[in-house]
Amino acid sequence: MGRTVFYLLRHAATYWNLEKRIQGQWDSELAPVGKEAAAALAAPLAALGFSRVVASDLGRAKATAGILNQRLRLPVTLDKRLREQHFGQWTGKLWRDVPADALRAAEAAGWGFTPPEGESREEVRLRAVHALTDAARANSGRTVLVVSHQGVIKAVLYHLLGRAYLPEEPRAFDPGKLQRLVCQDGVLSVDALDAALPEAPQAPAAP
Repeated sequence: MGRTVFYLLRHAATYWNLEKRIQGQWDSELAPVGKEAAAALAAPLAALGFSRVVASDLGRAKATAGILNQRLRLPVTLDKRLREQHFGQWTGKLWRDVPADALRAAEAAGWGFTPPEGESREEVRLRAVHALTDAARANSGRTVLVVSHQGVIKAVLYHLLGRAYLPEEPRAFDPGKLQRLVCQDGVLSVDALDAALPEAPQAPAAP
């Protein structure tokens, strides 16, 4: 299969993100601040030499990829395996309205964290890893931008970092930054957390 480099990027902020409302596999429109941030990110991302964008098929990830692609002009593959965790009965609720005892019990389960009628973090990890290894097979020798969700990115990285996914663990990375993975001969590994972006080219000074 060779070597494929992935940059993982969380979708831009939505109205529900700003409200601290659980989206799961439902959708909310990108907020103006999210659209502005995505547009500002496009120029430095263009310097990384991507060959393709692979994105979750949920609306907020597709919208983010669309804004970026106004500059990147790349082929886009949508993959439902990169969707956010299914939060079941908690979908649409504000985080503060989830019963505290139920949330504590779910978080204490680590990889077994499963909202009522939702899916576990382990299930998210399995489908996301399959999506990435399939993308690596299709894009051997290339650099690929992956636009997905915080829960997906955490599940993949925490697994590769050997974390138990428990609430007392310190934060491993900034969800708002790029995370770089390498897939070498079908094996994923972390290459850089909070990867630095190249500076966007400056416009020439007026004469």
